Amino acid sequence: MSSTSGFGQIIINEDNEVTRALEYYKTLANSTDHVNGWRIQLINTDNRRQMEAARSRFSSQYPYLKMTWEHVQPYYRVKVGAYKDKMELEAFLRELKTDFPRAIPVRDKIYKSELAL
Repeated sequence: MSSTSGFGQIIINEDNEVTRALEYYKTLANSTDHVNGWRIQLINTDNRRQMEAARSRFSSQYPYLKMTWEHVQPYYRVKVGAYKDKMELEAFLRELKTDFPRAIPVRDKIYKSELAL
């Protein structure tokens, strides 16, 4: 690899093992279908009716946004959005807090196809 600037030429000799390791990690990163990212959790409750009410309220207010829910005994969790980093969700989280005061950012596995949307 070389670079030319106004003062001359810089030559960097990279060891073959380093080059192979970098190529391996690039291939690995491109082969996985998900990344670690963020979602907004609207509710975490052990009451299924409360969870269903939150789902219904969210889908009527934001019909164009994807929502998921999960049951991890004994809790029901409703999550929305798919964000690569936490800063991306902050504005929407503030908006949601008016109707969902217990909404919080949570780490989650995000499919790369969700981020492309």
